[in-house]
Amino acid sequence: MNNYNLDIPWNIIEPTDPLGSEMVDVSNVIRKWLNVPYSSLSSGQVLDIYLPAEGNGPFPTYIFIHGGAFIAGDKQDVQFLLAADGINRGYAVVSLEYRKGFESKAPCGLYDIKTAIRFLKAHAKDYCLDPDRFALGGDSAGAYYAVFAAATAGIPAFDGPDPLFSEISGNVKAVIAQCGCYDLLTLTPPPEAEAAAPKEFVPGTIPINLMSIYVGANPRLFPDLAVLLNPITYITGEFPPTLIQVGKNDEIVPCTESESLAKIIEKRCGKDRVRFQVFDGWNHCALNRIVTPDWFMNANMDRVFGFLDEIL
Repeated sequence: MNNYNLDIPWNIIEPTDPLGSEMVDVSNVIRKWLNVPYSSLSSGQVLDIYLPAEGNGPFPTYIFIHGGAFIAGDKQDVQFLLAADGINRGYAVVSLEYRKGFESKAPCGLYDIKTAIRFLKAHAKDYCLDPDRFALGGDSAGAYYAVFAAATAGIPAFDGPDPLFSEISGNVKAVIAQCGCYDLLTLTPPPEAEAAAPKEFVPGTIPINLMSIYVGANPRLFPDLAVLLNPITYITGEFPPTLIQVGKNDEIVPCTESESLAKIIEKRCGKDRVRFQVFDGWNHCALNRIVTPDWFMNANMDRVFGFLDEIL
């Protein structure tokens, strides 16, 4: 607990698996629904919904997508602290689980995110949510998915085969993107380097063939496929207002990824559509062993929810 969330009243549960991720203790959240299925194709298609302690809503809703290199992470792990304080600030907070790279290939995770958004809109009254005030965000791979889902909200081809709630719009009002990768080739090694790397997956590490696990093939061998799976490809003038945050000392994803995203949104949507914040000395925000505690501090929660207060 002492390494994280130093000025926010949340507890951390140590994992039984020494290679696992610390989990956020949500036992004190009074109003919540856990492991709500939004589809039936996989046990991973579930979400958690948390409401403020008081009020009848409908509440503005922050939908959070955890990272984990497209292959790991959990909707209740330490990354949830990037969103959890919204419950104390009058927001409903939803944390999503989705299919990962060892179970299914791209773009199945994207299908899941978009299905979950439509599910939440369809059942907004059941959970006291305001469907007209949805924000979508995430960190690392979750940021990739947040941008991808928002950018393709009006593209049915990215809703998946036989999509649920297809009559409902998947549009969101705002996006939060933290420490994300938005061009798959950035983290894709040359095929010869990948071929020489160990084939065994070591839990708690990021394999060199990560993008091949996620995509199903090395994207450098199929550049058109890489373009198809890059969220920046689909950003248009209708993209929602976006807060981009990144640590200048990110050891996992170069901060230039976030810089490029900010420039693309500014070029296609205008300067007023994007707010870019880079933090000197901050590391990546998704991995326990190197994470900078400042990500979870009240000062950063003020930035995140202050932005959402303005937009929603």
